[in-house]
Amino acid sequence: MKKWLCLLSVYMLVLYFSYHYRQPILDWINQGDLSQFPLMLFVAVFLAVFPVIPFTLFAGVMGAKYGVILGTLINWFGAVSSAAIFFFLARSALSSYFDKTIQRFKKLDKLTDMIEKNAFVAVLFVRLVPVVPTPVVNIYAGISNMSFLSYFLATAIGQIPGMFVYALCGKQMFSSPSVLMWTLGGYLLFMLAVFGLYSLWYRGRLKVAVD
Repeated sequence: MKKWLCLLSVYMLVLYFSYHYRQPILDWINQGDLSQFPLMLFVAVFLAVFPVIPFTLFAGVMGAKYGVILGTLINWFGAVSSAAIFFFLARSALSSYFDKTIQRFKKLDKLTDMIEKNAFVAVLFVRLVPVVPTPVVNIYAGISNMSFLSYFLATAIGQIPGMFVYALCGKQMFSSPSVLMWTLGGYLLFMLAVFGLYSLWYRGRLKVAVD
């Protein structure tokens, strides 16, 4: 109990200072240049773990400031690093707490079934098509029997399209607003295609199991 009270107090303190100084923080991000690139990697991880501002907003700013390639790299590094952090926290001494937390998710049985069919494909799918909240995926993978290597590879691959689109949208918002809707439409079609392919694969696995 004392451990969790201490952790909660630290988290609340971080939230307080981040909210109180949110404008200087945002100004600092917007005014950063290439020399601040290592710092932006740290900020990406921090905001992915402690979302004091929406990570999608930060990801768009990175695309607008650093361009699509470097912006995607920063966003991807933050998302994958935070996913790894939550995985190890869920698998550590905090597993009992996370296990109780995850039970509140109503679609847990569906996620369990997906993981049991093929953990790598399931995590890859929910990264490409975010039908399950990211924290739920991170924590559940940690408390499951899934290996970290499979989880990391599925996460690292699956996060690329989304982080790329966030950076691209941020770049287009300031340079080509008219193209922004086409980008979002293309990303939607991509997710629908992935969903369709996964549905075909999933039904195939069910048919094999029945036979």
